[in-house]
Formats: sequence, structure tokens, C-alpha cells
Amino acid sequence: MKKIILFALLSIVILGAGFLSYQNKDKIHTSVLRQESPQTLTTEQIREVIKKGTEWFKNAQEKSGHFKYEYMPFLDRYIDDDNMVRQSGGLYVLGELYRNDTENKFELLEPIAKAISFFEKNTVKGEFQKQDFLCVMKTSTKCSIGGTSLTLIGIIDVVQATPLLKSEYEDLIEGYKNYILAMKLPEKGFRNSYYPDLEEDQSEKESHFGNGEAFLALTRYYKYNPDEEVKQIIDESYEYFEGVYTVKWDNNFYLWGMAALKDLYAMDPHEEYFEFVKDYTDWRISKYKNSRDSSHNKCAYIEGVISAYSVLEPNLTEEEKEYYLEEIDFWLSKSWELQVNSTDELSVTYNDLTKSLKIEDRAKSVGGFLTDIDEPVQRIDFTQHCLNSYLQKLVDVDGGEL
Repeated sequence: MKKIILFALLSIVILGAGFLSYQNKDKIHTSVLRQESPQTLTTEQIREVIKKGTEWFKNAQEKSGHFKYEYMPFLDRYIDDDNMVRQSGGLYVLGELYRNDTENKFELLEPIAKAISFFEKNTVKGEFQKQDFLCVMKTSTKCSIGGTSLTLIGIIDVVQATPLLKSEYEDLIEGYKNYILAMKLPEKGFRNSYYPDLEEDQSEKESHFGNGEAFLALTRYYKYNPDEEVKQIIDESYEYFEGVYTVKWDNNFYLWGMAALKDLYAMDPHEEYFEFVKDYTDWRISKYKNSRDSSHNKCAYIEGVISAYSVLEPNLTEEEKEYYLEEIDFWLSKSWELQVNSTDELSVTYNDLTKSLKIEDRAKSVGGFLTDIDEPVQRIDFTQHCLNSYLQKLVDVDGGEL
């Protein structure tokens, strides 16, 4: 539906009237006109990417703390869509930036506080199996393990960076943590959803995304507060995930699972963590070796690989390091072409008619990442994944600072 809207709007720009049918969409050709990226980005170029992306997120935030979800920069229009888990991903990446922004260059405390306030207003109290908790509503009828987990991480980030805020957010942190614990299934992963109106009759359906996000949230909580009950759930979860995903690797768990294992390995460098991460990452990379001509946003993929590299690096030969770093540098360079600049233009051709569209609103456009060169829209989750990829490369891999 969103692509139909986009192509219909582009047809109006070209033809001046009328809507294209979905069947006619292939008659429209679009291309973003900009310079090609360098083969490897410099430290300063990465810093500039992060700076522009952070400003884009700040400009996308409304007074309520909610982020405007998806924007068409060459048409200056927002698409009427939203996703609560991806909203919480916005808070997550701002928290990751804030805890690394030691000189407060980006002035993120106010936007983060507004985002937390938004999630607090969309939080309900729950009780399951004698455990009281708080959870973030994904829809009007259910809470989400992923949305609550990413919200929790964002709040922990800000409290660890600014301990004076602990008393203000402690109840939220504990309430969200208790929700994740309550959703743990015996000898399995985590319930993906909780329905407040169903009391004890809850679905046991898991989600690969949700399992990874919950795994990371509990790991971050344990770093924040070394609670042995939490550590026990982390260890039980890892044993289950290793068994499940060694038998059948999964794309969706990989991103958040690698982020969790990056932190776990830093705290306790088990050889089994290394072996699991290496085998999983080699499989993940092998799937992308034939996708280098793709124009689609692959930041979520490379974000996971960069997290994994922090686990792998201490035990790699120089030749192996070069292999992984080449993969990381290639995709960060390719992703650079998807970040919108003020000078970018969109060339739109329909049959023999061509029109060039320029950026109309720099504040809304510059810094956000496109979904695809052929789908020139900016969605908060793609920009979130891109920002965290460049941030991890700068800080964790290269040892740099914002």
C-alpha cells in the first residue's frame, strides 16, 4: 500500500493529474542523484554521518515524544503509518548515542526525556503468574516484548550516563524488567505478546526478533544491576538460543542476539560464546556475498556483524580481521549513499517524461536514511540501524570518540 501511494504521488508530479495503478508502477523509474561513496569512510566522515543522522531524529520528534514514522523527502510528505516497536527503537538509538556523547555535543537529554514520557503514557500495569510488572502497549490490546525491551535499554542508557536520573526512572526500569522475566517460557524463549484483558490465558508464541531484544535487554539490565535471578534467565536463554539457532540459523534473531553476546562476552569471555558468534556470523555474511549490487538498505544486517566483530576480534588472525573489516567497511560505505544530503535530487521518469525533484525541507530530510534507492522514503527504523552501525564502528571497532 505504501508503495502504491508513493508511485501515485510521483505520477501526479510527472503528469499533473491522475493516479497510477499498482500495475503501472514499473513504468516509473526513480534514481537519487548524488556522488558515489568512497571505498572506505574516514573517521571524520563517520562522525559527520552520525551528526546528521542524530539531528534528523531530533527533528522527526513531535512534542509528545513520538517520532514521525516515515517521510518522503523529495515530496515533503509523511506516510500515514506507524509501528510501536520501531518507535522504541528510536529511543534505543538515542540512548546509545547519549551514553557515548561524553561532551554532550548532541544535546540529547531533552529528546530522550520526551521519548520516555511518551512510552510511559503508553505503559500499562500487568500481572502474570504472580509477577507484577509494567509493559509498553504495541496496540490497544497487547503489550510487546520487543517494544518494552528496547524502551528499557534506552532508559538504562540514560541513567547510566546520568546517575542523578536513577530515582526518576527506577520504577520504570524495574517494572519493564519484571515484564521480561514474567514472559520467559520454561526451557524456551519469551512470549512475544501480553494481552492485559486475558489474565492467565496468554499465548506462548515466540518471535525471533522479540527473543533477541529481550535477551539484550536482560543483559543490559544485568550490567546495570548484577541481579542473580536475571543472570540465571540470561544463561537459560542462551542455552536455548544456542540449541535452536545452531540447528537453524535465523536472520531476525541475529541482530539483537549478537548485541547481547557482545556485552556478555565483554563481562565473561566464554569460548562457547565466541564459537557460536563466529559460526553464526560466517553464515550471515555468506548470504550477503552475492547481494553487493543491491540498492536496499542493509544497515540492520551490518549492525549485527559489527556487534559480532567485537566478540571475534581478540581471537582472530590478521587475515581474518581483514576479511570481517572489509565486509563492514563495504556496507558502511554503501549505506553512506542512502543518507540524504541537502544537495540530493530525485530523477523521476515516466515513459518519456522526466522531472528532477529537490529537497524541499532540509530539517525533515537531511540525515535520514532511505529505504532503497528505488524506494526514496525515510523510515525511523532504517535510520536507527544505520546510526548504530556507524556508532559501533567508530567507538567499539576503531576506538574513536564522537
